[in-house]
Amino acid sequence: MCGITGVFTHRAEVQRHREAIAGMTELMRRRGPDDVGLWTDEQHVALGFRRLAILDLSPAGHQPMETPCGRHVLVFNGEVYNFRELRAELEASGHHFHSTSDTEVVLNALAAWGESALTRLNGMFALAWYDRRERCLRLARDPLGIKPLYYLEGPEGVVFGSQYDQVIRHSFCTRKIRRECLGLYLRLGYIPPPDALFEQTWLLPPGQLVRVEPGRPLTRRQFYELPDERDDFHDPAAAAEATEAAVRGAVHRQMVSDVPLGAFLSGGVDSPLVAAEMRRVTADVRAFTIGCTDARFDEAEVAQAYATTLRLQQRVDRFGPEECLSLVDESARAYSEPFADYSSFPSLLLCRSTREHVTVALSGDGGDELFFGYPRFWKISGQASSFRHPRALRLAAYLHSRATGGKLPSGVLFPDPGAWQFDGHCFSGLRDRELRALCGGELPLPEGFDLYRYEGPREAKPLARWLRRNELWGHLQMVLLKMDRASMHYSLEVRVPLLDLEVVALAMRLSPEVCMHEGLGKVPLRRALSRFVPPDQIPARKAGFSIPLGDWLRSELRPALESLLLGGAAYPEGLFEPRALRALYQDHLQGHDRTRALWHLLSLQYWAREHLQPAFRLHAR
Repeated sequence: MCGITGVFTHRAEVQRHREAIAGMTELMRRRGPDDVGLWTDEQHVALGFRRLAILDLSPAGHQPMETPCGRHVLVFNGEVYNFRELRAELEASGHHFHSTSDTEVVLNALAAWGESALTRLNGMFALAWYDRRERCLRLARDPLGIKPLYYLEGPEGVVFGSQYDQVIRHSFCTRKIRRECLGLYLRLGYIPPPDALFEQTWLLPPGQLVRVEPGRPLTRRQFYELPDERDDFHDPAAAAEATEAAVRGAVHRQMVSDVPLGAFLSGGVDSPLVAAEMRRVTADVRAFTIGCTDARFDEAEVAQAYATTLRLQQRVDRFGPEECLSLVDESARAYSEPFADYSSFPSLLLCRSTREHVTVALSGDGGDELFFGYPRFWKISGQASSFRHPRALRLAAYLHSRATGGKLPSGVLFPDPGAWQFDGHCFSGLRDRELRALCGGELPLPEGFDLYRYEGPREAKPLARWLRRNELWGHLQMVLLKMDRASMHYSLEVRVPLLDLEVVALAMRLSPEVCMHEGLGKVPLRRALSRFVPPDQIPARKAGFSIPLGDWLRSELRPALESLLLGGAAYPEGLFEPRALRALYQDHLQGHDRTRALWHLLSLQYWAREHLQPAFRLHAR
């Protein structure tokens, strides 16, 4: 795991950017504390790299990496888990290798097979590949978006980096707010790809390739699409067996490491299954769990029971809410783009404690999205037929349900299922009317933003399948962003076996019915885990780790809120209406829970203070 950055100039003047590239490279020191590399062709391209050494710890793994002929140059962040098979194929066709790293395999694969090599990489990655003969820079991101890659497209050229602060601190960036992207952030707490906060800046979408050539417009191409969905399994036992086999293969592939390796362990389903499959490979599995000193939010006891049953070497660290409070400033430093999900605090605690013992950890992220784990899957898809009727009839049915003690959810009052899903993900609780009051006008969504647009049939199965794709390209991107920034802040590589391409392909063959049963999701994963632990040991719901942020906003965080948000100089300057901000806070002080809305606003101020200081601007000479 590493960090990459670079500049491409349309005119042959990249040497002017040497100091800027060095500064951008230094910004990602935590992503790669083991080595640093800079390379330039002295004309159009300069590349920067920081290394967290995982495979081949020798200098042979140094980047930027060139082919022996000097034509192809690569900076690569991530891991490719099928690199050994690809290496054997390349060696059979005459390629020679000087290291045991996956980076050299990726470089040779790109040189040999061109862009089509990307479709053969099973892993997590963000890369920049420069072909000196064609004078073409290609940027690419892994199929599920596990590793980040931001870029800026300006008239003079392109700037890219693993972190958003690298891009926005370069002199190419105007730092002009895209009002519609601010609207996305204030609703969702993050900005989904391809958008980013400032004009001309973007987050490369999963599975996408960008080509940059001198004097030509940038071009984009999707090299990965999710497999078609099918109903190949009707027997729950067969589905569980196939799922376990796919997860077992993924875990085995992702345990390759030349540094100490462990696993996150929660009290849920996904990470215990990953740990159980690791236990098949080796008796020495180190598992890491965090708990809360408040028993209401502590699932460590369930995780400890898993560890005992699976015979894992477990490390449990319990933290009090006050220790999360101490991470407010640290979180602002770790997240180089606006981010308001305060589950980032326990994520930071978990990564910090894990990094004290290992350099690589396997997680269970992705299981909820792929295998219909969230309650909203069956809650929304179960009401698909309601949306066949006009809203007036739905309103009448809803009112009748309330009057007679029924359970028809209020979500049926939305215009369509997509609007219901979007509202469910608007974690700030700020609706359009309140946003208009806060911002003195409309905050529209980006043109072409269709993540929550549902135009399919009002039937349960197609709606459930749309919801899964929506979760993969929406909410999962936030989850992966959260963990990448938290882990890289402590120089920890986190791998996600449940997003292995073979697991993804298997999940697409499972119907919603085989994954959801009697109010439970992830049935194939649950059945697979029950082969390792007693079924009654698997909880129906995971407690999670919560923090009393609402109370802090009334007490410990009140001085910061009043100075940064209510003091008259809130960022963006002149956007927010001071009277509306104070009214929102007064509402919270009077006992109404406005925690999420206030935190979305306050965390934006922390981000601006940390990452937009003029002293950090990186200029060309």
